[in-house]
Amino acid sequence: MQDQVRNVLSSELVSQLALRGDVRSYARNDVLISEGDVSDALFILVSGQLKVFSQDAKGREVVYNVLSAGEIFGEMFMDGGVRSASVKAMVDSQCILVDEVHIREFIKAYPEFAECLIHSLIPRLRNATLMIKELVLSDVYQRTVTLLNRVALTEGDLRIVPKSMTQQEIAHRVGATREMINHVMKELTQCGLLARDADRRLVFTNSLPSRRQQDS
Repeated sequence: MQDQVRNVLSSELVSQLALRGDVRSYARNDVLISEGDVSDALFILVSGQLKVFSQDAKGREVVYNVLSAGEIFGEMFMDGGVRSASVKAMVDSQCILVDEVHIREFIKAYPEFAECLIHSLIPRLRNATLMIKELVLSDVYQRTVTLLNRVALTEGDLRIVPKSMTQQEIAHRVGATREMINHVMKELTQCGLLARDADRRLVFTNSLPSRRQQDS
């Protein structure tokens, strides 16, 4: 919990950054950053939700992260390199863009911002390490179950798969094809681990084992 608080900018810092940058609005599916671009701005997400991803020539995606209000992104421009990933709005969103000169001055004037920036990078590095580990050491079933357990919502006694977690979105998040995810989801349903409720929501009917039952 403490790390989560450190990762999100205070309202005071956001206000100060807004005075030094431009506030821009983005519609759902707008691309804020394209992989390979050269840029000199840091972004602060004020409202909405964004995904950080890469895409190949065939349109296949891998999603690295999902960003929420108060988070910082685009900081890797500070080493002079090109953008390492793309960023797209998942819903209508608003951001503050602050250029390099103002960001470097802001870091000197507000050390707490530098600390927040560092603490935002640590979980992303951990997440990148985990993604590499899962891609190399885990199969699609294991990666899918890990993701479902991670994003599940709790409503009363129920654990529910968010509606945003379509099979295509799961495929993007775990580095697989939609067909492979469809196979895994069918398996989880047939084994009685997932089921549709009266509202057609996908709910957990039991804990999801990290390995297939036949492999245990």
